[in-house]
Amino acid sequence: MPATTIRRPAVAGQFYPDDPYALEKTVDGFLETANVQPAPGRVVTIVSPHAGYIYSGPTAGHAFARVRGKRPKRVVLLGCSHRYAIETASVFTGGEFDTPLGPFPIDEAFAKALAAALNSVSVEPHLLEHSLEVQLPFLARAIGFVPIVPVLFGSPAGPWHARIGEVLARMLDDSDLVVTSTDLSHYLDESSANAIDHRSIDTLLNKDWQAYAQGIREKSCSMCGAAAVTAAMALARARHAEDWKLLDYRTSATASGDYSRVVGYAALSMERAA
Repeated sequence: MPATTIRRPAVAGQFYPDDPYALEKTVDGFLETANVQPAPGRVVTIVSPHAGYIYSGPTAGHAFARVRGKRPKRVVLLGCSHRYAIETASVFTGGEFDTPLGPFPIDEAFAKALAAALNSVSVEPHLLEHSLEVQLPFLARAIGFVPIVPVLFGSPAGPWHARIGEVLARMLDDSDLVVTSTDLSHYLDESSANAIDHRSIDTLLNKDWQAYAQGIREKSCSMCGAAAVTAAMALARARHAEDWKLLDYRTSATASGDYSRVVGYAALSMERAA
């Protein structure tokens, strides 16, 4: 891919403000109101939602508040493809991801090495996908415009994704951060959503990716980004990040007032012990 390739924002003005000033103010507000103490030196990966900011922005603020001030060499973004079935993965390997706040350069050498390891397919799944894009304004305000490596998965969570997490763990520098993008259950009533979402979160926090992936397969757990989460779980264990915590949980009903059909959101952190 030519180094000049620019991935333009696909959902600016829809999922989040496209005006830079309004976007900064919005994201900074979510970061400031999150009741989370930063621990940038400890965090290996965070899990953050990817809906419209009016719904999931407060939860994303909790995830990124935990890494405020971190100075990574690169940030790897793991997400799910909502439009394309991808048997392996799609790694965006060159150029930059543009945002209303400015561009994020791709860590081209790292991305190409990872793409080879993952047998990456075309970058086309990235062009209209929102699951990674919506993380970038938070990343810009919490950390800055660091080099990124965007990765999308599009197949059911399983052993291949766990192996990829272990591969990625060996490739990363100690300072690097992984941002994992997922929402939880979709379009259940509030009570049902709370039940399955807490079961999903508890299964994840048990640190057993096999039990987690089985829960996803059997539909006792629900996360649209389960493949990315599986990779992140294996990665965190491989990098000796054994302190996993829930930073925030809520549903879209908090913003919409509609408790009959909600989407669940969680912010989590996988960290090395203090």
